[in-house]
Amino acid sequence: LLCSFVFSLLCKNVTGSVSKTMLQYFLEGIYLAKNRRVVMPSWTEHEEIKELQQSYSRNKVRTTKYTFISFIPKNLFEQLHRFANVYFVFLGALNFVPIVNAFQPEISIIPIVFVMSITAVKDLWEDQRRKKSDQQVNNRLCDIYDR
Repeated sequence: LLCSFVFSLLCKNVTGSVSKTMLQYFLEGIYLAKNRRVVMPSWTEHEEIKELQQSYSRNKVRTTKYTFISFIPKNLFEQLHRFANVYFVFLGALNFVPIVNAFQPEISIIPIVFVMSITAVKDLWEDQRRKKSDQQVNNRLCDIYDR
């Protein structure tokens, strides 16, 4: 609120029109300020500042891990970081080699496929709960204090 008031004082001269030199200085400061926070008023009527405001991301909470497309690759990647899963996948693959197999290869992969499927369903359920919680947070009403 204070920053928007100071901005309005800096950018308006005595007649009330926007001073181009001060506005250009302000815009150059925005372009140079990559590592610091710059606060701009949302009610400004200048085109360049409106374009800058539209380029910022929205204030939306998203804590979900997966999307519809990325669920299977990301979930397999996470599950194969566990040593036990890698070990049992290796044993199942090794059972497909005719010299080394102990019993039918198809039977050897059933336990690891079952365990990884149950884990994937659990991860999907948890992610859906996160998505539901995010929607509740994003749809809350809030008070905006201006001037």
